[in-house]
Amino acid sequence: MGFISYVLIGGIAYALGWATRTCILDKKPAPKQPYHLTHPVIMQCLAVFFVIMLIVSWLLGKFVMGHPSADLAFIVVNSLVATFVFSFGVNPDKVRYDLPD
Repeated sequence: MGFISYVLIGGIAYALGWATRTCILDKKPAPKQPYHLTHPVIMQCLAVFFVIMLIVSWLLGKFVMGHPSADLAFIVVNSLVATFVFSFGVNPDKVRYDLPD
């Protein structure tokens, strides 16, 4: 897999995080505790995405890259990085970019 493949996987991970936030989390009633990265619902989303990425990374390694057995280093690192990028999309923290006076 080349650089473009990893950029594509990162873009898909970010888009899935953004879609999760806008289509699922924003449609729910507002929680008592506002959503942030350590909110239990966000943590569950991250855990589910990590497990999904473990499976996807294993399939990529087996069928795309042709690894005869499970390459654990590739699977774990690829899943961690994709989950990290996913967290930027799913995290609803809104940063204010106010210019100083």
